[in-house]
Amino acid sequence: MSVFVMSDKYPQFCAEFKEIVCKVIASDTISAFPVPEQKHADMQILPIKNDIFLLKECVSLKNKFNSKNLIFCKNRAGETYPENILMNFLFLNNTLYGKMSAIDPNLLKYCNFHNIRTVNVKQGYTRCSALVINDNAVITSDNSIENTLKENGADVLKISSGNIVLDGYDYGFIGGAGGRLDDNTVVFFGNAEKHPDYDLVHKFCNKHNIEITILCKEMPLTDIGGIVKVF
Repeated sequence: MSVFVMSDKYPQFCAEFKEIVCKVIASDTISAFPVPEQKHADMQILPIKNDIFLLKECVSLKNKFNSKNLIFCKNRAGETYPENILMNFLFLNNTLYGKMSAIDPNLLKYCNFHNIRTVNVKQGYTRCSALVINDNAVITSDNSIENTLKENGADVLKISSGNIVLDGYDYGFIGGAGGRLDDNTVVFFGNAEKHPDYDLVHKFCNKHNIEITILCKEMPLTDIGGIVKVF
């Protein structure tokens, strides 16, 4: 049974997403974060191997998982950057990508113990800015993520920034506006077809045999904080 964590800020997205997956768990509300980020799942929870990392502020989420598999951050989340990106790391092919100067000590300790490579990326919102479509293919608008992932063997599609709604900010990120549903499908929240680079996205997904599912086409492409598959 597939279980995903996502923000419940937008009932329309939640309703349509629940129609295509088995179970959805609402993300927590992290009051320390700026309001637009408070419900973003990709900033609260990070599954690695068989374990699940959580911000220590995730009081609600911690009661919804097997406690044996939970590892909490050592540091508390902060309102300002980089104290708000303790969990904003991308785990791909036994490598953790992100701004290593901001990594939570418990997450770094875990990587060292389990021989997980760590690679520094200039973009602190690494996970928010990267849409993984399979274990070797990623879409991003960020130059540093593109260059770093390519250097490590990934196929990367670079798209233009902007054209993604994130309330309270000028624009959101592609990683927060979609997510990997399964090995064959990526889902977008809002009408991705109106993004100026959608044709490139469509061709890139076809290249990797990935189908695209768009939820709530009547809404603009929206950064909801992504989806996190936990089971």
